Amino acid sequence: MSNKPYYLRYEDRYKQAYEAGIKLWGHTEADEELSSTLSKWVKDNNLYGKRIIDFGCGEGAGGVILSQLGCIYHGVDIAPSAIEKARSMLEKYPNATVSVHNLVEDDITEKYDAAIDIMGLHVIVLDDDRKKYLVNAYNCLKDNAPMLFFREWYEKDVVEEVIDSIERWAAITGIDYTTPKIKTVSHVGKEVEVNMTYIPARGNSKEGYIKEMCAAGFEVEHFVEMEPSIQIPHSASIFVRKP
Repeated sequence: MSNKPYYLRYEDRYKQAYEAGIKLWGHTEADEELSSTLSKWVKDNNLYGKRIIDFGCGEGAGGVILSQLGCIYHGVDIAPSAIEKARSMLEKYPNATVSVHNLVEDDITEKYDAAIDIMGLHVIVLDDDRKKYLVNAYNCLKDNAPMLFFREWYEKDVVEEVIDSIERWAAITGIDYTTPKIKTVSHVGKEVEVNMTYIPARGNSKEGYIKEMCAAGFEVEHFVEMEPSIQIPHSASIFVRKP
């Protein structure tokens, strides 16, 4: 496998999708469940006009929704191609900004009123990387600030061992994360074939997610199992708060 961090392959994934003619690979602001969840979360936490950071913002769907709700938005992602797309999606919102950032290796130095993660944590696979990611999220929040982890891969039975290399994870899953394969995806009503590699991902159980969140310092307020979606068949949303 390549020596570059496994999560940097998301840049390759976006490029492969765009080269195949797909305009948006990830979520859109038309995702009704995402929109309704964010709307309720913003209302419940009185986040109108507040500064919200989006960990792993992708193409900016969460940013569009939050900007329309009147929040001050900043999205960060490891993939320059996704950030470029997000910037174009958000250009009409003056209080929305995005930047390329490695959320595992580089700290967020500013303080925010709230944070979101949309299908981001489960693509961080190694134990140490997940710890760094969550601590980074915790540290960039003000006291009593909420964070929402939306649509994270959820499993009732998980591998109970330390994962310290992507090679070990590939051996456990039996998945080839190196060789590109043809994948057929639906895009604006048409079936499109994309030649892309599988991206490593690691779900967790309810108990496992709660343990991770608490170890980073968060208090877990709600754990909500979600209905199957086109993005992921088994998922949960986790509502936490920095005390």
